[in-house]
Amino acid sequence: MKISAKAAACILAGILPSSVSVRAEARKIPPTTLSVQYGRVLKEGVQKVTLTAVYENKGLYATQIALSVEDAKTGNPLLRFSPEQDSGYSPAITLADFTGDGIPEIFFGADSGGSGGFGFYYVFSVMSGNAQALFDFRSYPENFSAAYADGYKVQVSGRNPERQYLIDISGRDADYLSALYDENGILRKPVAADVSAVNTVLPFFANYGNRYNLLVMRRITGLYNADSLGYTQEFLQFSNGSFTPYFTSVDIL
Repeated sequence: MKISAKAAACILAGILPSSVSVRAEARKIPPTTLSVQYGRVLKEGVQKVTLTAVYENKGLYATQIALSVEDAKTGNPLLRFSPEQDSGYSPAITLADFTGDGIPEIFFGADSGGSGGFGFYYVFSVMSGNAQALFDFRSYPENFSAAYADGYKVQVSGRNPERQYLIDISGRDADYLSALYDENGILRKPVAADVSAVNTVLPFFANYGNRYNLLVMRRITGLYNADSLGYTQEFLQFSNGSFTPYFTSVDIL
């Protein structure tokens, strides 16, 4: 029986030819166009910004997420790039001016799909012809910490000593509280709570600055991940080359 050189190579490698053909077909999955936006993201003209991704096995999880910029009039390609986190659920983009210079940036977001509701968020400027991340969810600093306090409270502390917030947990069930506090409401021992990394980022228009700002939210949890207490909220405006908070609060669940 004669076999092809390709099949023989597969047999020598311990790989079934069928598995090779399956993987070969997977590599040929064409990208899906998810969003097309038009705007002046470069200094001149109007550009077409397209978001694409690959969906394997007709699933919901997007991989090989990419953004391309081309001349809207001629169709000439100008730029193509991918966020460093280039996979996730429900990726989306919007064009919005965050810097106040009249030239929109590209806001990108995708969901992680985990139970904590985390997402992946970037703001890209392509004005110079290269993609520059003005906001990257991974490198944004962790500005809060949390710990249980006497009197059936959880104290959330910001980097600024003046930013202290107290969450009243006195309404929790007796078993929960008695594991933490004595009969006088004094902690039996120090117990830390948790403030997550960046959980959700929402762009919003601020009419007083005629630009878009960002709302960054982080989950506050207690004894375990499902023990949700609330969210920190940081309102950010782009100033002096970076996004900085101008107002913070704690949202209690």
